[in-house]
Order: sequence, then structure tokens, then C-alpha cells
Amino acid sequence: MLKGKKKLATLVTVCVLAGSTAMAAGSPAAVPVRTVPVRQSAPVSAGTSAIDTWRTQKQLAQEETMALLWMRSAAEYRALCYQGYNAAMMEVDKALSDPARKGKPLAIVLDCDETVTDNTPALAKAAADGNGQYKSIWWRDVVHEGKSGAMPGAVDFLQQVDKKGLAIFYVSNRYAPVNYEATEANLKALRFPQADKKHILLMEKSGNKQLRFNTITADYDVVVYMGDNAGDLPIGTNGKSLTERNQIVDAHKADFGTKYIVFPNPVYGAWVSAIAKNYLTMTPEQRDEVNREFLTKNY
Repeated sequence: MLKGKKKLATLVTVCVLAGSTAMAAGSPAAVPVRTVPVRQSAPVSAGTSAIDTWRTQKQLAQEETMALLWMRSAAEYRALCYQGYNAAMMEVDKALSDPARKGKPLAIVLDCDETVTDNTPALAKAAADGNGQYKSIWWRDVVHEGKSGAMPGAVDFLQQVDKKGLAIFYVSNRYAPVNYEATEANLKALRFPQADKKHILLMEKSGNKQLRFNTITADYDVVVYMGDNAGDLPIGTNGKSLTERNQIVDAHKADFGTKYIVFPNPVYGAWVSAIAKNYLTMTPEQRDEVNREFLTKNY
């Protein structure tokens, strides 16, 4: 790893990840290698672009600190995880007792990161080092370590679903050619059931999960979809604007807590990139202006 002044001089602008749809490690469009750790004080001789990158990374890290503290320490976060799995289990039991659902075999579909796997230690370490840009190359290295933990309640939930005879599909935007083996090994180490090539569907050509959802529903009756990002659900938010995303969610309001279970993630997600074009690569001043506009907006 480079030291001293060379750190920032070697920084390159790589596609910044945003959300479950964004954690597409190693993909051609968003390639998650580890970003050189950011110094706590900018080097005197660094170029303007390097300084701007450093300032952007550091400000984002500062803004993410409270969200990461909440996810890492709050009882309320754990409670919401348990609440999500409990709601999903009620839907599973309801489907199993419904005589109308005796056709296709039953299944659940869920995202991995921040839905059943916990990456907050790695995210928090990066933020503590002053880097709030979770770039694709950095994310690829995190995935390859295979050290994602299980979210509170995830192991018990998944094992119960497996015992009840439902298929479990892990639909993640980790990039398949680079991340499949590490992902399978990690899920198996966490004692997640059905962690195999049939049930782990990572991204290959498109970050839009709908194509993979369609493949599943061709043979299975999906009881519930679970994720921390709207793109983890088959409601059509992929590539939509902030306003469109909210309208789509409003149109499906009756399905949340039943067919669709959403887990809290205030750190990253498609919601961040939807705030404004190039939000994550703006200068701190530009982003402050956008932030103030949304914080003071009258709805």
C-alpha cells in the first residue's frame, strides 16, 4: 500500500456504490479494489482534484457516522430486524395454511447485504478512517474477505423457513464472476440454508433484479420479498428518480409489512444517489446546499 503523499495522488474516481443495487462488487459498471485509506489531514502538495476527493470522502464519512453508530449499537435497530423477520414468518405460515396456494412450490426472495448479512463493521471502519465513499473496488475486497456477519435474527429466521419446506433465493447485486465463491462460502459459514448455485443469484449483466425475479416466479410462488433497498422488490424502481421512487412506493403501500419487507439502512442505498445527480461525488459545498434544500423543504 502506498504511503504519505502518494496516497491521495493515486486516488481514482470509481463508480460509487449506492444501495443493494449498488454493492455490485467487481462489475464492469461498478468495479467493488480497496480505496487507499484517507488521511485525517490533506497533504500540502496534493493536486486540486485529489484534495477535492479527500474532502468529499471525509465529509461523507462524517455524515455517515451517526447512521453507522445507530446500526452498530442501537437496540431499536435490532428490534426492527426482528420485526422484519417476524412479519415475514407470519406471511410464510399464512401461505402454508392457504389451500389456494397449492400450485407452485412456495419460496421467499431476499437480498443479502444489510438484509441478512451485516457489513456494518467494514463500513464503519472505512468511515472511521475518513472514507465515506464505498467504492466498487473497495467493496470487492470486503466481499472477498468473506467476513460478513449475520444480522440479528437472520439465522433463526432462515433456518425456520428452510424447515418449513420453502425455497430461499438470495438475490444480490454482488457481481457474480468475481464474488460468487466468496459469497457462497460466507453464507454457508453463517449457517444460512440453501446456499448453493441454484439459490444464490448474483448480478451478471444487469443490476435490475427484475429479470432474476422473473426467473424465480416462473417456477415458484413467492410469498415475500425482503431487502433494504426498493430495488430489492419487484415494484419497478430501478433507475427511477427520487419523486418516481416515492410515488411507486406509495402505490404499493398496502403490500409493505406483508408481501414486501424492508429493513432500515440509513447509510447507503439507491435513495442516496436519487437525491441529486452525482450527489456522492459533489464537493462538500455543493452537497451542503442540496442537503439544506431537502432538510428545509416543505412537503
